[in-house]
Amino acid sequence: MSTSALEIGGRAPSFQLTAIGSGRVISPASNNGAALLLAFHDQNSVDLVQEMQQAVRIQYPDPTHLLAPSLVNMSVVPSPLRPLAESVMKGQYNKAAELMPAGLDVADYVIILCDWDGKVHKAYHAGKVAKQPQLILIDAGGAIRGLYRGRDLRNAALQLLQGLT
Repeated sequence: MSTSALEIGGRAPSFQLTAIGSGRVISPASNNGAALLLAFHDQNSVDLVQEMQQAVRIQYPDPTHLLAPSLVNMSVVPSPLRPLAESVMKGQYNKAAELMPAGLDVADYVIILCDWDGKVHKAYHAGKVAKQPQLILIDAGGAIRGLYRGRDLRNAALQLLQGLT
């Protein structure tokens, strides 16, 4: 299933978000030559995203060519609770860091982006990701190369990435 509001070959909407845990800044315009496979999801689909990211890393292990960040819409979290939510997310990042094989930088493989105001989700027409997470592939030049909305993230991601250089 595709997302009709964004066009293949069109420019990816601009954003700049800071990753939880690493502090790495992610933007479609400046990733040092790496493509982005954005996974828009919520807590109901985090397992699907993690499975997809593991499969992608096996076939595309070089983070200088591909980054696979998770984008979580946090706009429903009231402002007073945001520090707590961020702390929980940092805990998840730290847990992933402990499981990372020696020699790999967790900041390259665990990229959690919190969309605190929901603007990135809106710009990418992410909609209701609880039932249908969304993947968007953006090439190193900032153009949209693939779109998918559904629950088969693993297979969809590998299909979207075929032919990516």
